Amino acid sequence: MAFCERSQASYTYFKSLAPASVVLGPLVKPYCSGCSVTDSPLCRACMEKNETPTHVMLECTGVTEQREIYLGSPATFPEVLSNLGGMLGFWNELGLLK
Repeated sequence: MAFCERSQASYTYFKSLAPASVVLGPLVKPYCSGCSVTDSPLCRACMEKNETPTHVMLECTGVTEQREIYLGSPATFPEVLSNLGGMLGFWNELGLLK
């Protein structure tokens, strides 16, 4: 995944916030309005809301089927984090671990 300088700084800051953010780091979409990393903060799967860890792991309708296969129907981040194998399978299915 390519990062511009500003996106890399945002990604590094996000990962430093809390232990859970290190785990959720792959879900941080590199977004920079001043470069060509991506031209929109919208979710790549549903194009309805900004692509955030909360949105992808708990809300996105574009990945509902994959989320249910790997994670069931989690309502909170602690539920997601308690299923590390499922979370990694979900990320792999979405191509976030490449």
